[in-house]
Amino acid sequence: MGQIRYYFALWASKAVYILLRLLKRNATMYPGFIALKICPDYLKRTKKSPNVLCVTGTNGKTTTTNMVADILSESGMKIVSNRYGSNINTGVATALTHSVNIFGKPKIDALVLEVDERFSRLILPFIKPDYLIVTNLFRDSIKRNAHPEYIFSILDTYVPKETKLILNADCLQSSQLLKDNDRVYFGIDKLDTDVTECINLINDFSICPVCDSKLKFNYLRYHHIGNAYCPNCDFKSFDANYRLTNIDYDNKEITVEHNGKKDVYPMVNRALYNIYNELAAVSLMSEFGVDAEMVKDYMSKISVTQTRYNETKAGKTEVIRTMAKGQNSVSCSRTLDFVGNNEKGDRTVFIMIDDLFERRDSSEFMGWIYDADFEFLNVDGVKQIVLAGPRCFDYKLRLLIAGISEDKILCEQDEFKAVDIMDKDIDKLYLLHDTSTYDLACKVEEKIKTVFSKAHSEKAGEQA
Repeated sequence: MGQIRYYFALWASKAVYILLRLLKRNATMYPGFIALKICPDYLKRTKKSPNVLCVTGTNGKTTTTNMVADILSESGMKIVSNRYGSNINTGVATALTHSVNIFGKPKIDALVLEVDERFSRLILPFIKPDYLIVTNLFRDSIKRNAHPEYIFSILDTYVPKETKLILNADCLQSSQLLKDNDRVYFGIDKLDTDVTECINLINDFSICPVCDSKLKFNYLRYHHIGNAYCPNCDFKSFDANYRLTNIDYDNKEITVEHNGKKDVYPMVNRALYNIYNELAAVSLMSEFGVDAEMVKDYMSKISVTQTRYNETKAGKTEVIRTMAKGQNSVSCSRTLDFVGNNEKGDRTVFIMIDDLFERRDSSEFMGWIYDADFEFLNVDGVKQIVLAGPRCFDYKLRLLIAGISEDKILCEQDEFKAVDIMDKDIDKLYLLHDTSTYDLACKVEEKIKTVFSKAHSEKAGEQA
């Protein structure tokens, strides 16, 4: 009876997918929802491809998953991936539907899955990945993920013992996972910008888990990312098997050392958090047996997925649209650090990171912004900060607390009206959006291009 139910679920899922595509819908979640509704053990019953590779963690999952999926496709393998971010059990079920034919037999070489860390208990025990990247574990939405130790406990309990782990040696939290599993570590050597004391508002791993002493850092990059040791016991950070030994921003290259051999890869994106994502993908591909030269060739052709990062022009202004996860203080802080401290020249920052779904009822929890490092925007190069959306005045208060001059701040609850009234005589504009406001951000970006191009043309005409 169970197998009959499975086939009904499979066929219904495939039919729903076809119907939704005819209606021009993405169909990334609902086909899997139907499959699980009909057959609750659908993930367990579906036959898996010969290779199952998964990515989880607080930040960087989508970018890393897409890199891995594209590299394997470039290598000639037939793959299925939930590359658009449907990373809970329903999205994974949809991907499994695509991975088999109508008789339930695998029709691909590899399944590449992004897995939500909180939902991993409903996914990983049933799909049993051969490899699992854990990008990092940070504080996330307090309403959804509670705290990093809670997410750690889920992964530590439900990741199968036979899964090989690809772990971040620089992340003190996630590097401690599943001590009995086979694993390799990736990490970045000490950088000139590293410190020994945390400058962020959040550091969720400052105490030794063995003896409760305060940890000391050989170097600290941000939050609890770095290389630490306990002065009173043997606890220390793990050594990386894949070491990023050099970042060449001028030539846009990174150097990775493994087993004494150094390889130089094209830098996909200059943000440090995306360099970590690239290093994770490179490490997994090496463990999986993909030729390094092929990986280098592929990396020279790609960019970070446009839902996360995009560069365009609006008249003479360079527009950089980048994601800053709302209600995720660490992810938001990494973007603020990138915009405030890593970028050069005069710039405007346009912030629209309200949650699209909660804003309808004005119910969004705003306490997280006091854990995010908005102080990174308090630099001379940031000339104007545009706060747009229903909670723009909450953000204004946070910026004032960060010591930012009120003269720099422009508030407008309507994102499109904000474009009309903001300063247009600027070199660079950073448009920061939430995961849920990606479509809205794209529309705002289009208006920016239209309005700025017109303003710059009119100014050029007047000068002529």
